[in-house]
Formats: sequence, C-alpha cells, structure tokens
Amino acid sequence: MSCFDGIIGYKGCEVSSGILLDNLVPYSEVEKYVTADYSNASELIDEKIAFAIKNVTKEIGAHFRANYKPKTIIDSKRAGFFDENQTLKAASAEFRGIELEICDRDTYYSLYISEIQNYLNYTGNVSLLVIDTMTGETLDTITIASVAGQISTTYVNKTYNAEKRKRRIAFVYDCTSIPNYKTNLIGEGCYSCNKGLYNISNVVKGREIKYDTGATPILANINGHTDTAGLSLVFTLHCDNESWICSNRSVLELPLLNRVAELIMEFALFNSDRFNTKTAINKEQINARMMKYHEDYETQMKITLQGIVTPSDGICFVCDRRRKYVTTLP
Repeated sequence: MSCFDGIIGYKGCEVSSGILLDNLVPYSEVEKYVTADYSNASELIDEKIAFAIKNVTKEIGAHFRANYKPKTIIDSKRAGFFDENQTLKAASAEFRGIELEICDRDTYYSLYISEIQNYLNYTGNVSLLVIDTMTGETLDTITIASVAGQISTTYVNKTYNAEKRKRRIAFVYDCTSIPNYKTNLIGEGCYSCNKGLYNISNVVKGREIKYDTGATPILANINGHTDTAGLSLVFTLHCDNESWICSNRSVLELPLLNRVAELIMEFALFNSDRFNTKTAINKEQINARMMKYHEDYETQMKITLQGIVTPSDGICFVCDRRRKYVTTLP
C-alpha cells in the first residue's frame, strides 16, 4: 500500500511526519544487528517497516471485517463492441478512445482493467494513454500490440482508485496515422441519448471521445464521438477498502513505530548467534525491550481502533443506522 510510503523515518532518511525509529531504536544500534543478509542497516529497517505495514493493515481489516465487504465486485462489464459490418474508419489527427466515469461519491471504489482489445487497420505497437480527464494528468502509458484487420488482446491488470469522489478516466491513442474498424461503446440500445454518455452500470458511465493532438485532455477540450476508434476494454468495479484504510494513515503512525521497533528487537534476539564475535548484546535486555514495544503497540492499536469509524454507505460498508458511539468520561 503505497500510501504508507515514508510514514516511519530514521536517521539519514527523515520523513515529513517527523516520526523516527531512532526515538526507540537508534540507527547506530540497528547497525550492530545487521547480518550478511543485508547490505546495511537501512535495508533491514525498510524490510521491517514494510512487514509492519502489512501486519497493521491486516489487523485493521480483521477488526472491521463485520463492517465492510472485502473486495466486493460491484460490476463486471465490457465497454466497446466491434461492429459486425467491419466498417473501416479513416485515420485522423486526434486522440480518440473511451472515457469511463465513476459517478458515485459515497464510498471507496477501485476500477480494475483486466484486458484491452483493439481492432485496427495497422500492424505494430500502439501507445495507449490512460488520462485523468478532470486534471489532464497521464496516469499510465500502456503498449498494446496490433495486427491489421485482426482483433488483438492485451492483458493489462491495471487499477485506478476513486476515493469518495467522482473520477473520469480515458483510454486513448493518437489516430493520426492509424485507421480503425468501427466499434460502438455498447452492444445495443441507445448510447447517445444523454449527451453521448451511457450508463454502462449503476455506477459507471461511458462515452466515445476525441480531442485534438495538441490539446490538454480536460473536459473543455474533449468532445463526444460516434465510436471508440477500435478500442474495447473489460473492467470490474470493486469496493476499495485499502483506500479507506489509507484515509486513516495519520492515526497509525505510533502503532507502526512500536511494531517496527518490536520487529527489530525480535530480529536481534533470534539472529544473535550469526553476529560477528566482536558484537555483544544482552539477550535479556533485548527480550525485555521487545516485550515492552509489543505491549505499547497493543495499547496504541486498541486506542486507535476505538477511534476509527467506518463509513455506512450500504454499498461497500455495512449500513447500521442503529449504531451510535458514546464517550464515557471518568
């Protein structure tokens, strides 16, 4: 979970939060525990931070399991259906393709693209741009292979999140020198009766789009079109509980700090026989510190978990209107 990158720092690798492992285990001390499996203390610390993050996030998931629906698939759809008449569309100096819009702002979603198909009159690799059309940012560049006159498939396995906000994501390529075969956004029905938008699912809308090659790909510069320029993609919409956990990142700093310190002590205790004979440690002291850091971790996690409130959107999280939270003062 990349949102936790840089949450815990140490000497020589400070972080903006100011939370440093050195407050519990100095970097110079960790250097004494480094075995031949690690090139330096930083490598050992980074490994333990990564493991601590996995441990803490799994504990949060287990604690709130009754409140949310893990990895629930809301929809599994295809956008883009190849026309049976094989109508050839001329090349044009535009970026063209498909825009998907995640409309619901009430919960945490992830849009997973499993495969992209193309039907072009072109042989070679094509650079497909993935654009956030609200900001114009290029999120990804995916290389898709094409064989003229044949439907080609590229398995991409890409995920794009929408954390309680509207999100528009486009999949486009430069059509300047690439003819394509007509491909409709949907297989049948009315797909242009709502300003070019079609409700592909209860949450996702889609449209065929185009914009000039020199334009910034934002709403003001993007126009609807009559086809997807030979593109078709398969997507699923998931409940994204990882993004919800990420939204609570700041309250997890102290539990993580103590968990990392505990893991460092555990490593020192059980790997001491592999140390250089010039390095001496007090096993009893190391064990006592490990237990102390573990107790502090348990205490801080208990307080943190009591303070976290899950959403109640009824889609990805359980809607329990009867539940209320009461603070009891001493």
